[in-house]
Amino acid sequence: PENIDECVAFAEQYSLLSESEIEKAKKFQDIGGVGPGGCTSEKACEAYCENVSNIEECLAFAEQNGFMEQGELEEARRVATALRQGAQLPGGCTGKDSCEEYCSDSSHMKECVEFAEKAGFMSAEELKEAKQVLKALDAGVSFPGNCKGKNECDAYCQDSSHMEECVNFGIAAGFIPLKEAEQVRKMLPLMKSGKMPGACREGKQECEAYCGQEENIEECTTFFTEAGFMTQEEAQMFKK
Repeated sequence: PENIDECVAFAEQYSLLSESEIEKAKKFQDIGGVGPGGCTSEKACEAYCENVSNIEECLAFAEQNGFMEQGELEEARRVATALRQGAQLPGGCTGKDSCEEYCSDSSHMKECVEFAEKAGFMSAEELKEAKQVLKALDAGVSFPGNCKGKNECDAYCQDSSHMEECVNFGIAAGFIPLKEAEQVRKMLPLMKSGKMPGACREGKQECEAYCGQEENIEECTTFFTEAGFMTQEEAQMFKK
C-alpha cells in the first residue's frame, strides 16, 4: 500500500489501467487506502467482499465512495434485500463467481430460479421461460446433449447435427408453439443440411426480418419452396 501512489502514476503514464480504474485507485488513496474489513488492496477488498456475509458493509462502502456502476449497485442491493428477508443463496454459494458457477449447472436450475425470482433478477418473460423449462425437466425431458447453462446449450444447438434434438426440446418446453411445430419439423432436413437463409439460424423474428429485405427474396423463396411452404407456381408469382 505504501507504494500505491508511485504505481498508479506509472500505470497512468503508460496507460496500463483504464481511466475508470485509475480514478478508483486515486479515490481509494484519497479516502485513506483502507476499505471494508480493513482491506488495503484491490485483491484483498475483492476477497473480503466476495463473501456475502459482508455484503451490507461492502455495499455501503461502494455506494458512499462511488466504486460500483449503477447496474452493479442495483443488483447487489437486490441480493442484500433478499438475504435480509430470509432467502438463502443457491447451494450455499458465497459470492458472485461461486454462485454463477453453481447456477451454470442445469441440475441446480430450480433452486437458482427460485432465488433469482425472490431477488428480482429475472424479468416476467425470463421467469416464464425458466418455469417452462423446469416443467419440461420435471416431466422427464432432458436438456439437449445434457448441456449445462444457457451459453453451453446455445452453442450445442448452433450445430446443425443437433437441430432435431434441440427442436424437440423447444417443443416440449413450450418455446415452439404446437401450431408452429409441424412447420419447424418440415424445415428440419434443410436446417440439418445447413440450408437455412441468412439470419434464420438466430430465430423466427430474425428470419422474418432477413426475408423481408428485397435482396434476400430469391434465397428465401427457394428455401420456402424446398421446405414445402410454397409451390413452384406460388414461388414464381411471389418473385414477380
